[in-house]
Amino acid sequence: MRCYLGVDGGGTKTEAVVTDERGVLVARKRVGSSNPNDVGKENMIALLCALTAELTPADASRIDVGMGLSGLSFAGCKDELIAALQNVDKVGDVDVCSDVQIALDSAYDGDGCIVITGTGGVGYLRKDGEHILVGGGGYMIDSLFSGYDFGREALNAVLSETDGRGAKTAITPLVLQKADMPMQEIVKTVYLRGKAYVASFAPTVFEAYERGDAVAIEIVKRRMAELETLLWGIYRRYGVPRCEITVFGGLNRRVQELVEYLSAELREKVTLVLPRRPVVYGALKRARGEGDEDFLATFLQGYCE
Repeated sequence: MRCYLGVDGGGTKTEAVVTDERGVLVARKRVGSSNPNDVGKENMIALLCALTAELTPADASRIDVGMGLSGLSFAGCKDELIAALQNVDKVGDVDVCSDVQIALDSAYDGDGCIVITGTGGVGYLRKDGEHILVGGGGYMIDSLFSGYDFGREALNAVLSETDGRGAKTAITPLVLQKADMPMQEIVKTVYLRGKAYVASFAPTVFEAYERGDAVAIEIVKRRMAELETLLWGIYRRYGVPRCEITVFGGLNRRVQELVEYLSAELREKVTLVLPRRPVVYGALKRARGEGDEDFLATFLQGYCE
């Protein structure tokens, strides 16, 4: 039996699926981050090779692999990863790219635009065969509508209230309850655990926002203003009078809820939609070398059950 492995590797979680040639789902697993800049190149390679070996069916004659991974371009270990995967038993063709590429492939078979609002944020589009990245400088450079940015703003608000610089906010008890430690201990933990830990506090902003907290409202407005600049960048690079942009990531439904904060001018030119297919399907397309509606329908039937 010939099989296909698709992997969507992000800064917080990694999803892997295996199908047969018809698209029947035969294995599925989620693990933690596979971003080499967070876990280290050697650990990332070991994780993905072990995952591939574990999920390869015993009766498979061959398994072709497609992976979309966050942080890959910065780490510079693509060739090393491909070589390691090709040494895993039964592995055939291997296609490794960035996570934004498989997101775009999952959303559109041809030209199209996406924005990712996960732990990090970035825009990406394909027009007339050209692939264009908008943003993508990473959390140390870009300020976007992302889990990291919301989490950082939440922690800043709590620290500011705690030391007397900032206003009282409903975010503070939510953060302290979630962390179960004083703010100064949270600060120490941030520098031990990194950006995924910071991003984990993003929900506290939205919970406080829903309570009408003034600090949370201002954070939401700032993040939406940053998102607007990203959307304008995508729109200008795509170069059509009106375009659709698919919004991926853990905060995509929040974007839909907060679209009123975008300018009327932008809303006349851009339509934001939620994904119609899971990102990992883009990785399967890479593994197979093509998309296919019958394969997709079969895969989705098993994936959504």
